[in-house]
Amino acid sequence: MTTTLTSVIKMCNQISDNIGLHLTSEQAVYKVVNHLQLFWAKSMKDDLITYFQNDGTLLNETSKKAAAQITNLQSSYSD
Repeated sequence: MTTTLTSVIKMCNQISDNIGLHLTSEQAVYKVVNHLQLFWAKSMKDDLITYFQNDGTLLNETSKKAAAQITNLQSSYSD
């Protein structure tokens, strides 16, 4: 695992933990997806998607759900 990928995983989990502190699971996922779409470079989202699709075990539950939604969004953009 590369240092970049480790950082992407760690950042996504931290964002999920901080954003989701006082929200329902659905609200937290929505806000995490929104944050990633607004502030993450495409390369970071691509790293997250690839990791999620191939393993994903180090992502927390909110991060996994957000990664699934980002995956769907990215694939709809490429269609």
